[in-house]
Amino acid sequence: MIDIVDGHITGSLPRRALRLVYEWLDLHQEELMENWERLTNSKPAVKIDPLK
Repeated sequence: MIDIVDGHITGSLPRRALRLVYEWLDLHQEELMENWERLTNSKPAVKIDPLK
């Protein structure tokens, strides 16, 4: 589990995978927060693009 606000990780991932997750998180943090708001208000999440 990775906290979308501060990037704190619970558990473990291989170093390369973790680097990619953090890169994606940095690029899409605002979209992730918007989706969190949507989901807490029983609205569907909006698709977020993968890393390219």
